[in-house]
Amino acid sequence: MRMQERTCPLCRRGSVDVWLEQKFDPARLDRFAFASRKLPELMRFPLALCGSCDLVFAQRIPDSEWISAGYREAAFDAGIESVFAAEAYAAELSRLLPISAPQRSALDIGAGDGAFLAQLLKLGYSNVVGVEPSMEPVTRAAPEIQPLLRNEFFDPEKFPPESFDLVTCFQTLEHVEAPLDLCRSAYRLLRPGGLLLVADHDFRAWPARLLGERSPIYDLEHLQLFSRRSLTYLYATAGFGDVVVRPLRNTYPLSYWAKLMPLPVRFKRVLLNRLTGSHIGQWRLSGRMGNLIAFGTRK
Repeated sequence: MRMQERTCPLCRRGSVDVWLEQKFDPARLDRFAFASRKLPELMRFPLALCGSCDLVFAQRIPDSEWISAGYREAAFDAGIESVFAAEAYAAELSRLLPISAPQRSALDIGAGDGAFLAQLLKLGYSNVVGVEPSMEPVTRAAPEIQPLLRNEFFDPEKFPPESFDLVTCFQTLEHVEAPLDLCRSAYRLLRPGGLLLVADHDFRAWPARLLGERSPIYDLEHLQLFSRRSLTYLYATAGFGDVVVRPLRNTYPLSYWAKLMPLPVRFKRVLLNRLTGSHIGQWRLSGRMGNLIAFGTRK
């Protein structure tokens, strides 16, 4: 595994301070290392804070092929959680529909098992497509959603310019090496007035500040982490107007929140075995637990 050095992937000019030292044991890697909503491993590459744009980013990461292979072969066991997440994103989008472009064509980058594509169809979008690099979530998608998913990494050259009214990217910008390039590509793919809607972790939110380095957002998968300031900077630099960044309210069952708690692994596994499938484990808890929702329009 070859390592490569990085500067800030947003502004490339800010002075940086050490945020968290590396914590990485290759022997602990398994098929869930690059899976969504996994049991936190609390491993990370060395993280720095950019003093210019307020982005936390990994200063040294493996080569692109190693990362890509990890995503292609990643396991998937978050089907229930993906539905809850998709419902939260759809609720945010439904509030924006009066000001967004007509509900015709939408692209979801990092679509997982396509749970949000199902929500888009319910909201009236007639032409939807999702791009997802991991094989397992695509095979686990609902039969009516599978034809709408492309099992590949996002490549903007495969789509005509100005072909979408909406591009979405949920909990994915943290994972890509060049988030600014992705947002600029989304801008080109949107029709004038089209909307880019994203959700990301907020490293300055109270849960991350409270848990410190034991927060599950500090993970090998996350090559960068945003704040309201850095996410606003990303949108503006990519050319978007009417940018809004605000906290996101999530709803998940108690069993999922327990999965994220910084508890000893053995105790957590016992707890999750008891909660999963139980009445108490299915209790739904809602709150602003450290995620951001952001949107902006193509001028």
